[in-house]
Amino acid sequence: MNILLVVLIATASIPDWRAYTNTNFVNGMAGTESVLYLATTGGVACLDIADAPTLRRTFVNTDGLPTNRCLCISRDPSGGLWVGTDGGGLVVIEPESGRVWKYRPSDMATHVRVLTWDGTRLLCGSDQGLYLVETRGTLLDFDDDSIVRFTTTRVPDLLSDQILCVGVFDRYWVGTNRGVAAVDRNFQAWTPYRSPFGDSVRAVAEWHDSLLIATEAGLAIGESAGFRPVFAFNEPTGVYQLVVSGPRIYMATRSGLYEGDQADSARFSVILKEDARALHFASALWVGCGGNELYGSGLRYAASGQSWSSYLNNCIWSAQVSDCAVDTAGNIYLCHTDNPISVIDSAGAVSFIWSVLPRPLQVRVDSKGRVWFAHFAGDGGLAGFNPADWSWQTVKWGQSSSWNIIDAFGLDRHDTKWVFNGGATVVAVDSLLQQTVFEVPGLSPPPGGLYEFAFDSRDRVWLGLLQGLVMIDYAGTLSDRSDDFDTVLVGGLPSAEVRSVAVDGEDHVWAATSAGAAVWDGSSFQVFSTSNSGIGSNSVYRVRVDASDRVWLLTERGLSIYDQVARTWTSFTPQNSGLIANPLEIVRFYSALTISDELGLGLIGTQRGLSVYDYALEPESTAEHIRVYPNPCVLGVHSGVVIDSLPYDATAVVVTTLAGRPVAELSVEKARHQAVWRPRGQASGLYLLVVRTPRGVRVARVAVVGR
Repeated sequence: MNILLVVLIATASIPDWRAYTNTNFVNGMAGTESVLYLATTGGVACLDIADAPTLRRTFVNTDGLPTNRCLCISRDPSGGLWVGTDGGGLVVIEPESGRVWKYRPSDMATHVRVLTWDGTRLLCGSDQGLYLVETRGTLLDFDDDSIVRFTTTRVPDLLSDQILCVGVFDRYWVGTNRGVAAVDRNFQAWTPYRSPFGDSVRAVAEWHDSLLIATEAGLAIGESAGFRPVFAFNEPTGVYQLVVSGPRIYMATRSGLYEGDQADSARFSVILKEDARALHFASALWVGCGGNELYGSGLRYAASGQSWSSYLNNCIWSAQVSDCAVDTAGNIYLCHTDNPISVIDSAGAVSFIWSVLPRPLQVRVDSKGRVWFAHFAGDGGLAGFNPADWSWQTVKWGQSSSWNIIDAFGLDRHDTKWVFNGGATVVAVDSLLQQTVFEVPGLSPPPGGLYEFAFDSRDRVWLGLLQGLVMIDYAGTLSDRSDDFDTVLVGGLPSAEVRSVAVDGEDHVWAATSAGAAVWDGSSFQVFSTSNSGIGSNSVYRVRVDASDRVWLLTERGLSIYDQVARTWTSFTPQNSGLIANPLEIVRFYSALTISDELGLGLIGTQRGLSVYDYALEPESTAEHIRVYPNPCVLGVHSGVVIDSLPYDATAVVVTTLAGRPVAELSVEKARHQAVWRPRGQASGLYLLVVRTPRGVRVARVAVVGR
């Protein structure tokens, strides 16, 4: 029975999704002499530490974690990992098999910051009180566990429902933001100590049969009359862990790791000046560090009498992704808000590029495989990186200029780089690095940058800014300004700010705004909002269109995909997919979107890492199973025809009349092995769909019916 129960409640991984996070901000640690487990803001990292530290694996949301933001971790008597998360409740990981379970989510707080074992009894601290879990020794059979929650409503002597630490000694000592309370093991007799030395008792430890407590004020020791201060900080300081190991006392704080060998202030000193969050004692003393939450400080470790060594997990440089791109080989390039650029190769290995210019916020890959970065800095401009020979070329407008601050960036099919800069000017830089300047009246630089260009089949340029949707028609001649035309479209938009733009196969222009998505058909805007469509949220950050004319909209709530042919919506959220969750409700959390028609990859950059959605389908080996739908296609009712299940080597689909007159040539979306025909103004009748492959052709038919 227990085996069956485990299978039923185990959280399955999500095979079509991958997540890349930063695991160098450490909140908690647990382990043995040879293995160390880290609870980080980017998931749970597992390291071998018997010799040189080596990352074994990482557990993230696509492995079953409800959120990657992990606050604490503890090992049960059988070696299982229990992880408290920020917004996802309590999680159990079986490290050897890699199986992950969500522990009774309806019975446990969503924010769990403290985990302490007493035999097979687990005490969990949260913002909703203290949870007592009796596992009855069946650690992976959650169904027979009993759970009791203690709050100040039930037990006023608990002092507060915000539980900061729990110590297991002769009694249980429960630290809160208003003091500490002692309780017997039967939870009958409670003794409160309000504000014993400072307010928030964040860590407790036993020292020679006395209790030590650590607060924002410092360290104090319990005596018969209360708590006597031992060591006081110069100013209020965050304390994260207090450990007694042998003759020494260790206190991990935001300002550093303190060590002392007596309950005497003169005997304490800072032995490591880092934001120390967690401690683990093995053949060396391991310190988990916080630091900047976006990239973290990693680990420090030292054997007795030796100097400190540093270790950073192999992961993306920063949790914050400002933009992303992928080349045809599957190499992913991530921009962050700092100088280094993360590179994830097709096998998932991470490396870094140190850009030659500061603050690269946007990235595009040209037709020759060169990677172009747009920088948001007065000494920035553009930088092109050639992975083949690791060479760089730069485009700058002086050593320091507002023109080097790139607010919007795009790359057209001719490899021309388009920028809108801090000088409120549009500049086109062609493949030979020749420049053309366009000055459109009424435009102003948006704060923070990260706006975008898009291009239609007529090479018209579309730009989203605070003033609306900008169109520049240079009539196909960059060097000849006499025939240029520009305009700013704003009437009919749900919001004047256009954050992102994309063009579909009909040359309709899609705009992402804070009040919904809109599409310009050449004469007016059609608006898509939560009131008239299946879009996940009206706050839309990014828009892209794939080769099948599906519109990808990255919103405040996740990813929504609109199939223009089927007129259906599909939404991906952290609840139904491998999308990284936003438990802190960070504004503009979903920040970047890129799709690869060749590889069938959707990249979703977030403020806490990268989510990769693999939507590629298995190809057919022959043309025997081609599907054409809808058939017939009724104009005015259906918006297009899908030619599906194409063979793996299909290069094109040509639409002709029965007499052989060409009507359209359709590109094949390689990842999904389909093509889309959207007939416009075609006469009713039968049409031939000629599928071309290197092995020959196959012909299918479709009927078009007018209304």
